Amino acid sequence: MTRHYRATTEFEMFRERVTSFAAGQGRVFRPGQLESIGVDPSIVRTMVGRQWWIRLRHGVYADADVWAASEGEPTDRHLLQCAAAIVSLPLETYAFGRTAAALHGLPAPRNELTDLHLVRGIATDQRALLGRVTSTEGLPGVRIKTHDLSGDTLLTLGGIPTVSRDLAAISAAATYSNDWALSVLDAAAWKRPEAIERLAAIADDWPRLRGIGAVRSMLPFVRTGAQTPLESISRLRLAKAGLPEPRLQYPLYDRGGLIGYADMGWPELGVIGECDGLMKYQSGEVLIQEKRREDRIRALGFIVVRWTWDDIIRHSEEVAAQVWRASRLATRRAI
Repeated sequence: MTRHYRATTEFEMFRERVTSFAAGQGRVFRPGQLESIGVDPSIVRTMVGRQWWIRLRHGVYADADVWAASEGEPTDRHLLQCAAAIVSLPLETYAFGRTAAALHGLPAPRNELTDLHLVRGIATDQRALLGRVTSTEGLPGVRIKTHDLSGDTLLTLGGIPTVSRDLAAISAAATYSNDWALSVLDAAAWKRPEAIERLAAIADDWPRLRGIGAVRSMLPFVRTGAQTPLESISRLRLAKAGLPEPRLQYPLYDRGGLIGYADMGWPELGVIGECDGLMKYQSGEVLIQEKRREDRIRALGFIVVRWTWDDIIRHSEEVAAQVWRASRLATRRAI
């Protein structure tokens, strides 16, 4: 006899089982997948009624606690929607562009994660795609590219099929201004010398990607030592202002040993550059430690020049002028 009543504990057991299953595909699921884990798909209506599950897209659901935990976290919500879009398609589809960059933890300007960016293989049947998304909701807010995808550029991360970190960087950079394109590419190359050549090869493989020309123009500026977007943007803008290229993560030593690594160093100018993206938010103790560090650097004969986001975005020419003035002062002190 069919049971019309299930104890709350049974529903809780089903919920836990489905949550565990969904974790393997970006924390989302389709009702049609539930039978494979011993859960009756008919309970979806009940679970939604209890507000334990929510619908993200037509035929795709997530646990309400998972959704609530992503509140105030735009990247997390974006990736949940990405997983939902991919699961809703009967085709092999992967995170791409800005979406893939977010999945790989690459930097992005604020409020730039809007539409989902996906990619699928060139051999995928276009008619199959169109036939699937003519449901009552379709796939709003989704941009899908088509390309000949190779296995070495595909992987699964957090249960979500995606392109590789390097391809994510290239495809995201193609959608940004030069400042942020370089920031993304630098982040992909951080402490990976081999990545620079790899990024160039990927750019060659995507000659028709919109924005790829701008990406190619930034590739010669990519370095492995830029730790933050502020450092990447500063380096680019200061170069445009006429400064020579600095050494990144420049090591400084005195008799006490390693003082630390400066964001930028112009040893030939006698100047150290520090990008103070968050210094004003630091505790008093941290500021005291930084002051001691700077005193040790000055004792070596260097002049320290600091700047903020606002300085480099709005007044990069003035920052460059400060570096030149500091260089002249360092020269006089050395005489």
